[in-house]
Amino acid sequence: MTSVKILPLAKPRIYSYSSHATALSIMADDEDYLPWYYSNYIQLCGLKDYKVPYDLPLDFYMGPRKDSNYYVNTNWLTFMSTSRNLLASTCGDIIKFLIACIDQEHYAALHIDEYYMEDRWAYRMRKWDHENLIFGYDLDRRVFHIIGFKGTNRKFEASEISFEVFEQAYAQIDDAPPNDWRSQILLFRKANREDGPFKGNYAFNLDQVIRSLEEYVQSDNGSKKFGMFQNELSYLAFGIEVYDTIKNNLPVVWSDFRPMHVLVEHKSCMVERVQYLRDNGYLNEEEYTYLHESFSRMARTCMVMRSTQIRYIASKDRDKDSHLLDKIITELDQLAAFEQEVMGRMLVMLKQWQARQAVLI
Repeated sequence: MTSVKILPLAKPRIYSYSSHATALSIMADDEDYLPWYYSNYIQLCGLKDYKVPYDLPLDFYMGPRKDSNYYVNTNWLTFMSTSRNLLASTCGDIIKFLIACIDQEHYAALHIDEYYMEDRWAYRMRKWDHENLIFGYDLDRRVFHIIGFKGTNRKFEASEISFEVFEQAYAQIDDAPPNDWRSQILLFRKANREDGPFKGNYAFNLDQVIRSLEEYVQSDNGSKKFGMFQNELSYLAFGIEVYDTIKNNLPVVWSDFRPMHVLVEHKSCMVERVQYLRDNGYLNEEEYTYLHESFSRMARTCMVMRSTQIRYIASKDRDKDSHLLDKIITELDQLAAFEQEVMGRMLVMLKQWQARQAVLI
């Protein structure tokens, strides 16, 4: 065993939730995942009623979830799951367990109480059980390398935590029912790209992009496609319809700005996807310019809405500043209409490209 071992991580393109940030930060160590990434992350889903005590108010829709596992299904990662209770009755030593995991190239995602973590917003202020990723250790200094949401701005960044502080934060997790999902310890490992039918490779899938755009514009309930796994998730809205759910819930759940951040990332992802499509010959220069400018404009609008909501959250007189919420609601209506138009034109462009290719075959 070496005294220091750090598994590779890269900056994730999406970090609205740790589920996406963790998976993408591991995958992004090389860029072979990009054809898969740009074939996905198009559809959105959101709670119709934010008071529902499960699921997320707004998120990218990436298919079925199981056992409170929000992690992304991908051929680049293998997953194993255990629990705090099982570990306590077998190994019994969380420090030794995590060191052994890292030695075998496993990243470990688990919940700890950020009340004890000096670089977290909740430090010495309130109990805050949240997921973090352990990706390295230093035995001489007795620290883990960890990544999670740091500071008051909750930026997804790496830092260190001593073994002593980690044990304290780990011991204080509330994993009793109905919070027993916090007992989960999820292990990630980069897949062996020489094994299995996919071998870790994925060719860019234009059909998948077109289907996802159609489903987004039509607000199709994507869960219907997975009836072999679960019943339709009727409590969720999809695609363009999520704008209505944000508007309906904003006056009541105004303190949660995560939906606005997801919108920023969604539009930014669409900007990057348009660049990828142009670079790989799917769009001509005129088409690229229109789409790139349109989605860039949407991204800026979402950033302004997020800033406006944060201003309202920080307000000392919310009755006086209620016009800020009214402004967001108006902008959401305008954004939804503009996005539906732009995505409709994008669909025409991509289908025309397909038709031209069919003639050449």
